[in-house]
Amino acid sequence: MCSKKKKRVREKDIENLLLKYLNILPNTFAWKNNTTGVYDEKRGVYRSTKNKWAIKGVSDILGIHNGRLLAIEVKTPSGRVSKEQQDFIDRVQQEGGIAFVARSVSEVRGMLAEFMEGDDD
Repeated sequence: MCSKKKKRVREKDIENLLLKYLNILPNTFAWKNNTTGVYDEKRGVYRSTKNKWAIKGVSDILGIHNGRLLAIEVKTPSGRVSKEQQDFIDRVQQEGGIAFVARSVSEVRGMLAEFMEGDDD
């Protein structure tokens, strides 16, 4: 009996596909937003910032699309969005930016079209 092990989709792989797609779009500049802390070798831990301006929940991908801030929270098919991540998405949208959760290139394509459609109103 041949059992095929299903390869688990990693968030990092989805991010890379989305960044590749986004950076070939006209009028778009996107990058990976690194959110991990700085590693403290002496203590053997990642240090969190004490900076009062640091924001929790900032999206994985940030960029500019047609002159607007772009924020994409990348998730695997079963990944969940935290409260802080949703709060960040909501705030970007309130301020006129484009922000959403995406699990695939087709979702990004659809969401960007939806946001651009909304500009015509």
